[in-house]
Amino acid sequence: MRDALEAGNRLLSEGDFERSLRVFESVAAMAGDRPPADIAVYKTGLVYAHPKNPTRDLHKAITAFSEVASSYPTSFWGEQAKVWLDVLTETENSKKLVVQSREAMEKSKLELQKNLEALEKSRQEIEKSRIELDRTRQEIEKTKQVIEKSKQVDIEIDQKRRDRGR
Repeated sequence: MRDALEAGNRLLSEGDFERSLRVFESVAAMAGDRPPADIAVYKTGLVYAHPKNPTRDLHKAITAFSEVASSYPTSFWGEQAKVWLDVLTETENSKKLVVQSREAMEKSKLELQKNLEALEKSRQEIEKSRIELDRTRQEIEKTKQVIEKSKQVDIEIDQKRRDRGR
């Protein structure tokens, strides 16, 4: 089993994640619940967590490290697994926060877009109202002019009546 662990370590260092994972899993299966199962399961966690592993799976890494931490709490590898669990848990929580922040940002962008559209609509309505107000003022001015002309005509008519009456 020690030779198999060394082979798994070599494969892992060479970047052969699939074969190293198979080796570590077979050592863990052969060891059962006795050492070096703690090392083998710990190493499977490393393979799953490795950033260059194209089939990286942090949930499987967390599962492997949890198994080591709970099954071998006093072993060196159990302590190391607890550290990895904390790091990976923080990473997962950070990812969730990033996703939530992105969602909130997208929601804010949509709200901003709605508000900008509402603002533009309000501007258009204000412009329509301003144009209508200008028309109304022009009509009022025309009406005042007509009234003034009518008064002038009335004054002229009254003047002509007075002039005839003399």
